[in-house]
Amino acid sequence: AAVFLIRRKMSDAAAASAGNEAPAGRDARRSPNEAAADTGTVGVAMEAPSVPEPRQREVGIDDRLGVQSGPLRESGRRRRHDTLPAKECLRQTAANVLMQLAINDDNKNAVREAGGLKRLVSLLSSPDIEVQLNVLGALTNLALNDENKVQIRQLQAIPLVIGLLDSCDERVQEKSAEVLWNLSGDDENRVAILYAGGVQKLLDKLPSEEDGQSFSIAASVLGALANLAVHPENHVAIRESGGIAKVLELVASLNHLRTRERAANCVENLALDHENRQRIREAGGIAALVKLLSTQTDSWVCAAAGALKNISVDEESKAEIVEHDGLHLLVDMLKHSDLVIVGKSAECLGNFALEEAYRSEIRGMNGISLLLDLLAPGVPDETRLAAVGALLNLAVEDDSKVAIHKLSGITKLVPLLGASLPLPLRAVTAMTLTNLGAQESTAAAIAEAGGVNALIQCMGAPTDDVLQEKAASALWNLSTIDSVKTTLRKAGGIAFLLSVIESSTFVPAIENCLGTLLSLAETTENRFAIAQAGAVGLLIAHLSSEHPTVVEKVAGVIWNLAHEETVQHSVRELGGLKPMVELLSSESPTIRFNVVGAFPLLTEQEESVIEAMELGVVEPLIELLGTDKNVLVLQNIAQSLGNVADVGPDNQREFQRVICECHGLERLLGILIQWTPNPEG
Repeated sequence: AAVFLIRRKMSDAAAASAGNEAPAGRDARRSPNEAAADTGTVGVAMEAPSVPEPRQREVGIDDRLGVQSGPLRESGRRRRHDTLPAKECLRQTAANVLMQLAINDDNKNAVREAGGLKRLVSLLSSPDIEVQLNVLGALTNLALNDENKVQIRQLQAIPLVIGLLDSCDERVQEKSAEVLWNLSGDDENRVAILYAGGVQKLLDKLPSEEDGQSFSIAASVLGALANLAVHPENHVAIRESGGIAKVLELVASLNHLRTRERAANCVENLALDHENRQRIREAGGIAALVKLLSTQTDSWVCAAAGALKNISVDEESKAEIVEHDGLHLLVDMLKHSDLVIVGKSAECLGNFALEEAYRSEIRGMNGISLLLDLLAPGVPDETRLAAVGALLNLAVEDDSKVAIHKLSGITKLVPLLGASLPLPLRAVTAMTLTNLGAQESTAAAIAEAGGVNALIQCMGAPTDDVLQEKAASALWNLSTIDSVKTTLRKAGGIAFLLSVIESSTFVPAIENCLGTLLSLAETTENRFAIAQAGAVGLLIAHLSSEHPTVVEKVAGVIWNLAHEETVQHSVRELGGLKPMVELLSSESPTIRFNVVGAFPLLTEQEESVIEAMELGVVEPLIELLGTDKNVLVLQNIAQSLGNVADVGPDNQREFQRVICECHGLERLLGILIQWTPNPEG
């Protein structure tokens, strides 16, 4: 999970209901916990921080658990062959063959299409143990196929399999747990197993030192419970049945390799739930998991890191992990030879990096350098994604930005925007560059490293809505630097931005593209380039958007573009004055602020003044003089009315009369009195 601290260039002022606001050109930062709603900044869209969320891990049963290299329990069956009825022998053999065939993915489909699942389910009621074992083995393999998972449920097999957990034969119990393990990879199956009593039955099979229960099937039971624990209803069921304590007991004390690993996997998914995380803390689960991190058993370390990744979402959990020296261990594991462990550790550190105190600790432990090393070519993309995610959150603060820059991190990040890489990795990299771009020195370094061109290419195929949104966000921050404005234009970025605005239906992406245009339109060269690219008509069309945040940014871009006389004519000729006049009565202070800001420029030409008067521009402007308290709004209204009153002689007297009849003169005098300081004495 990531939090974004994104710098945006503020406009002249915020359209708050009262008081003066930030002057033009001031940078505004959003704290990690600030709400998403803007306070009226011109053309500005800030991303709401995402709350860190634990991530689920579906534990897929190992093929070897459901697959036998030879006939299952062959020696036992040979001893009983002579005593079995012929039909039972045939059923046993057929089930065994299907189990072997179902190793192959194509055969999984073929068995289903031939009606084999129905026949196998019917054999679950066989009284013969060997038949049961072979059928359960076949179903275990077949249930690795998503369509088979669904059909097995529809055939009402789940209650039958759960019933076999009560078998007097421990092998049958174990194989039943394995079938449930694979079936619980489907969300509807998770609920079906719960309602059929499967969760409680599985919990009852967990061993403990007190009851002397066998440990032989615990790994399979825990695998099933781990997959079941992805579903919210099972979070509650396992918690209320005392399952958390039973699982943690196995994490803390058991030395059986596979069972202890599966117990930690189960904790990982149980920790998706807030109340479960609290119970895990209270039961000493964090200490037990941190202890596993320091063992020499890689599978335990990997499972513990995965569980801590989800648990470390909460502040209390982070503090306790640090208390047990877990943060140091996690940073140290970035050097581990197992890159799966490395990735989980990086994800966990990403949660810690959401808080200022831990960011400095990670930096002090050389964590940034270790994370940057993981961005090298040849490192698995999943590991690189985890490392970039941690860097994203670290880059919230300036000291970390500086450290990343000094360690040549920017030259390592920019290549991760490459078109051949997975979209999620490119998107998170763009987000990291967004944070780094909030500092002028690092923003310049991103541009020097080719980051502007790479981000522009993220706007085109291969791409998706999220990548376009994040790339545009980074370009928005980078475009606050004048040299980058030029680079972006020369690299063809304007056409890409307009293409997203025209074709995308994803509002955040459109907003960020508009924000970048707003920044670009601060220079004459870019204003001409944007207008020549056909932006004016496109912007006018978006003034009727149903999304207020889009409208406010469109109005902001038009405001900046209208500094050019050619744009003023284009707005009038393309019918833009009508929607702009209508938006003066918008309920959104930010929209009104941007529209009012544009009118002193849009009323510089006599033709525009005449058309605006025909559209009734004076009345809403004067109405705002009496209701708005923002000094810059009042200033822009006064300037617009001055332009109207100073029109050519043919219309001057009439337009001045209209202003007076709408009480404009009275309102202007009132403002003069209100804002003129009283002389001393």
